Amino acid sequence: MSRVVIRIRIVGLFLLLALLSGCSSAVDVGELRGMVGDEPVVLLSTSSCGYCRKLRADLRGWGVEYADFDVETEEDGMRAFALANGRGVPILLIGDKLLYGYSPDRAHELLLAARLLPQS
Repeated sequence: MSRVVIRIRIVGLFLLLALLSGCSSAVDVGELRGMVGDEPVVLLSTSSCGYCRKLRADLRGWGVEYADFDVETEEDGMRAFALANGRGVPILLIGDKLLYGYSPDRAHELLLAARLLPQS
């Protein structure tokens, strides 16, 4: 392969990496916390989301108290969703950790680590 082709590929790779790094923006959890309050566990959801219903049932089953913000009907929910760089629901905020999507095992791990399960 010629040096020119190699250099073009390297430059292309750097440009691609630069574009991808610009697409992801870090969430300011402090600002998000300012929006949703001090409740240790916060759920960003919608009323029609099946995975949100499942996650609510999991949290209730584990005995976890949480604040629930509807991202479609509540202004604070919409703002929190934007601050969390939401692309879908559910989004679960546990302490300063964000969990995107329905992942009950990971949610349980984070709750255990934060000592937020009643039996922990």
